[in-house]
Amino acid sequence: MTTRRDSYARHLAETRTRLEHLLAPVCPHVTVDLRPSPLHDGFRGHARFSVTETAGDLAITGADPVGGRDTWESTRWILPGFGQRLAQTVIGRISRSYAHYPIRGFDLRLGYGTQRAHLVLAVDRAESVSLRRWAEELLLDTPAVSGVSVPAQGLTVGDPLVRHQLLGREVLSHPLGFFQTNYWLTEPLLRHIASVVSEETPTSVLDLYCGVGVHSLLAGNGATSTTGVDSDPNAIALARLNAEAAGRVATYERASVEGYLARGSHPHCDAAIVNPPRAGCRAGVVEGIAKLTPHYICLVCCSAEAHVRDLRAFQELGYKATAHTAFDMFPFSRFVENVTMLFPQ
Repeated sequence: MTTRRDSYARHLAETRTRLEHLLAPVCPHVTVDLRPSPLHDGFRGHARFSVTETAGDLAITGADPVGGRDTWESTRWILPGFGQRLAQTVIGRISRSYAHYPIRGFDLRLGYGTQRAHLVLAVDRAESVSLRRWAEELLLDTPAVSGVSVPAQGLTVGDPLVRHQLLGREVLSHPLGFFQTNYWLTEPLLRHIASVVSEETPTSVLDLYCGVGVHSLLAGNGATSTTGVDSDPNAIALARLNAEAAGRVATYERASVEGYLARGSHPHCDAAIVNPPRAGCRAGVVEGIAKLTPHYICLVCCSAEAHVRDLRAFQELGYKATAHTAFDMFPFSRFVENVTMLFPQ
């Protein structure tokens, strides 16, 4: 642990230096506020393990962000304690039943604030043995596993969704879709975005690349109207369910963000939350947002390079960054979640 702690200290120092170097030409007046990830009890809410058989012997491996691929015993530290125990339970069952149920690997998706998880199993598409009975027995013996999915067999047993408790609300996500992966920093990240967006008391929020709608649903208040856009049909369906459960006035549209903005004729919004994937905003997106003249923009991205490129584009269109906070959601990697507030100059 001492070596890991030392490695993480170096990683944080290097990350801060890199962020300062990237931001200085675009936002020379903005101070980098870098929030570190706790590591004392793991940090990931999602872990993937692979199963291989050689001459009758099983090898089960995971990914360590420091040491690379290694045995599951050496890599399980990335999970919080209850996740480690669940992984061990699942691995024990896979090992005992492999002759009848040749499972090739699994993803463990933890529910934040619930001590429960959804299990996604990988099997060969040509595998003729259904895993339904295996999954039913696991759910019966292990209540902390709420549901099991086997995409190759089109099979789901138990709860088909992952349920989270975040900032006092239940939030649903899809086990095969994107959701933040840092078990300890996800809630602080959401709290921060909700706080900076709500500070100006917006009456309308445009949530672009909205996913399951968690950012905009936690921002504003019950009178705030939300429009969300995402290309993932599962995410849009869950965003609608999350909004209904929260009692929020919200409209969600399945579309590419660039396609949505290119149509024009959209109403003015007080605030825009823009959370593109690692590649950043596609061509035309920044210009389309600026045409809507939001009072302020919350720009979020896990690639510092893409984030700075988009900041520069917004700056050229008359917006100025006023605050920047970075959350080290992916310890030991180059990716860090950047949150910047922009206002018209």
